[in-house]
Amino acid sequence: MSTKHRSAVFLALAAALAATLGGCSRAHEQGEAGMSGTVVEEAPSHDAESRAAAVPLQGSLFDLAFALTDQDGRTMHLADLRGRPFVASMIYTNCTSVCPRITADLQNLEKALSSRDRERVRFVLFSLDPERDSPEALRGFAKDHALDTTRWTLLATSPDDMRTLAAVLGVRYRPDAGGEIAHSAVIAVVDGEGVVRHRQVGLENDSSPLVAAVRDVR
Repeated sequence: MSTKHRSAVFLALAAALAATLGGCSRAHEQGEAGMSGTVVEEAPSHDAESRAAAVPLQGSLFDLAFALTDQDGRTMHLADLRGRPFVASMIYTNCTSVCPRITADLQNLEKALSSRDRERVRFVLFSLDPERDSPEALRGFAKDHALDTTRWTLLATSPDDMRTLAAVLGVRYRPDAGGEIAHSAVIAVVDGEGVVRHRQVGLENDSSPLVAAVRDVR
């Protein structure tokens, strides 16, 4: 994505949002209506540095052509995920509060899926901290959380492209001076063409809407 296009993305998103943040260092809860009727939980903030939005862009994630690196050091592009639906979220490996809970929610979703749906869907975690989340750090996170990397892929990209991805997924974030990153907990169900079909914001929700979204997505 060109710098001009990226700037246009952020301007369009900024016009659509009332910025709010969750945090890895603390849990805040405030209900608000989300996509697909999902109830979302986020903490209020007016920090413009988050540069992400409540409403993701329409269209395909596969239109984003930047390169990413997976937990094994391989270069990938989002379009490499084409053909199978996936469930995506954004975390960072040094997080000790919200990110493990997001991962646990995803693991609970994985367990709740039928065997058929479990075989056809993949799980993708994108790093919010690409400068520290090396392939080794991503592998360590996967090992620590017992993630089966035949179904789970962990990816990092450049800081600029991470900001674009966060904006498209609707993830709000803000780094702090202590090295933590306050961010919203977003789980997105994406179809095989890269279109976000369902989006949940918040932790420890009833997994049944996500199960239904995975069942219906193609």
